[in-house]
Amino acid sequence: MDGHALDVLELAAIRERLASHTSFSASRALAEELLPSPGAAEVASRQALCAEALQLIALGSPHMAGAHDVRDEAEHAGRGGALGVEALVEVAETVRAALGVRGHLAEREGTAPLLWGRASDRLRSLASDPDLQPHLQEDFVTERGGRPVVAVRASARSAVPGIVHDTSNSGQTLFVEPFAIVELSNRLRELEGEERDEVARILAELSRHVGAHADELAQAVEALAAIDFALARGALSRSWRGCPVTIGDDVELIAARHPLLDPATVVPVDLPLTGVRVLVLSGANTGGKTVALKTLGLCALLHQCGLQPPAERARLPVFADVVADIGDEQSIAASLSTFSGHVRNLVHVLDAATPQTLVLLDEVAAGTDPIEGAALARALLDELSQRAALTVTTTHYAEVKQWASATPGALNGAVGFDQETLAPTYTLTLGRPGPSHALEIARRLGLDDRVIERARAGLAPERVETERLLSEAARAEQAAVRLRSEAELERGEVSALHEQVARHEQAQRTAAAAAQAAIAEERERARADAQRDLAAHLAELEALREEVRAARREERRRREAPGAEERAAEADRDRRLGAADAHARAAARAIDEGLDAPVRQTRALEPGDPVRARALGLRGVIGEIADGVALVQGGAMRVHVPLEQLEPDPEGARSARDAEPAVRVRAAAMSHAPSLLDLRGQRADEAREAVRQLVDDAYLAGLPEVEIVHGRGTGAVRAAVRAELDRHPLVERHVSESADGATRVTLASRASS
Repeated sequence: MDGHALDVLELAAIRERLASHTSFSASRALAEELLPSPGAAEVASRQALCAEALQLIALGSPHMAGAHDVRDEAEHAGRGGALGVEALVEVAETVRAALGVRGHLAEREGTAPLLWGRASDRLRSLASDPDLQPHLQEDFVTERGGRPVVAVRASARSAVPGIVHDTSNSGQTLFVEPFAIVELSNRLRELEGEERDEVARILAELSRHVGAHADELAQAVEALAAIDFALARGALSRSWRGCPVTIGDDVELIAARHPLLDPATVVPVDLPLTGVRVLVLSGANTGGKTVALKTLGLCALLHQCGLQPPAERARLPVFADVVADIGDEQSIAASLSTFSGHVRNLVHVLDAATPQTLVLLDEVAAGTDPIEGAALARALLDELSQRAALTVTTTHYAEVKQWASATPGALNGAVGFDQETLAPTYTLTLGRPGPSHALEIARRLGLDDRVIERARAGLAPERVETERLLSEAARAEQAAVRLRSEAELERGEVSALHEQVARHEQAQRTAAAAAQAAIAEERERARADAQRDLAAHLAELEALREEVRAARREERRRREAPGAEERAAEADRDRRLGAADAHARAAARAIDEGLDAPVRQTRALEPGDPVRARALGLRGVIGEIADGVALVQGGAMRVHVPLEQLEPDPEGARSARDAEPAVRVRAAAMSHAPSLLDLRGQRADEAREAVRQLVDDAYLAGLPEVEIVHGRGTGAVRAAVRAELDRHPLVERHVSESADGATRVTLASRASS
């Protein structure tokens, strides 16, 4: 990679930040020496390690505490040299750190297989050495004492026989080693010498074992450094919210940010450059053109260094080289003007440009005559569009902006400028050039208005018109952006409102479903109750019929006309039979017609409300309510009914005086019944029973009339038939027919029953 480009793009600052995330000197050296790779396979490998490091960081990084770069010490011991106490302690701490990292990665092999592959299995032989293992955790520090002396006044020298080792500055005090302890001190010195010899022997022995494993130690340090270096790349990528990079032929950066600027204030830029060979950035000074230029260059370098660039989405090629001409190249010592320095860099740029090169030019061909500089800039960009993979330049030359508008594969881009505040917005818009706003900025900075107007008057009319059109386009775009922002805000509010409405509707649907479920449950309970009532009524009806049949059989046995007492008993049985039959028909009608109707009750029932009880065939008005039971009055009848069996009657009367009769029973119709009964040839008692059965069945079937053929004969059967019809409660009238050989019977209407 071109060293000058790396310098002007400030890769050194990236390396310094990366080094601050490392744990010890070996990995720090890797960070400080990091260079982008031009090889696609190596870039992919670096990015894969960075991605694994990010996953490990999220789960918990391995601890590198205690790791040291002991490669030199291991090499020295391998050549037979002895290591000092501090060196041996560092070796022990490094081995422990390496084993800890290895164990951590072994537990997460599935998450970080590449990093796990960097852990060295040969460390086990070093840690399990029986001669070295017992000493890896000992403290080798010793201390040395001076010869013992006592302070003696000079005037009392003779009182303390011994050897004088020192005197005070005043000469009044002597420091004397008494003869009584001289021999002890000498023996102490001998023992200290023996101690030094023993320490040296032990250190030499330990050093010999370390030297025997010098290669494993070196590999351990390199593995630790590589793992720590990958973790540092992951940590730094995470700190600026980097994203994975898709390798492709074109550049596409979405919401890319300069990694060295404050992430809280930097304005992201979008660079979707598919199919673009030259991008020309223009606009106001200090508007962010150079920052956008460096952002693209640094994102490419970070990708190829194995870091994730700060962006929301990124697609980048693997560039073989990145060349740049950014900044002031003036050098007094080399007798170079600013323009000369730029030209020298441009010569190098052209020589280095290949189909795999990214070229970054700041103010191309600036610093000379504007006309010639613009012509030179157009020629350079035209040449680079044929040679380089992608060229990005900044300019103030109108001619270069026009060239970008007219050249296939070239694209203009404008940095933002607020027309009202006359301040840059640091946004980037592709597809149009940006005006320089030099006169507006000069006025904002305090330059005299007369000078500004004189300068404006000196501009060529077409240049003034071009700048005006560009400014109007910029204002229109800013207005559109504001409108779009407002629309997106309103859309967000509408979306939130729609979500709120949807949640409310869902809550209503849930409540309605719960209410419907409760209603269905109540309806099923009511149906079950009605079916039980119906079964009871049917059982009672059958019992009465059996009683009637028994009585008729008894009557046939007596074969005599019934007396007054018997007729009263039979009439009572008929009434009971009719009442039970009516109750059964009411229950059946409630099941067939009433229970399937939806129950709607919007408020609690109160006295005075018209109500109906479908299961009972009851209509009326609530008189009073007590303990969940309502007193329902219909006409002259008053009935106590549980509230759960009542519902509002939309067609009910307004008061008890206008209500319908309290109970109206409607029998359910039978599916079929005969309308003609032929009794000829039967006895009188058999005829009476047949007539009763015919009338009951015809009434339940809803027939308005039936005909009974009994013949003339002796008149006994005819008399029995007409006597039975006279007593039956469901017969309205009967008349003779067919010269008195038959009788037509009109049945009571169901509504009046």
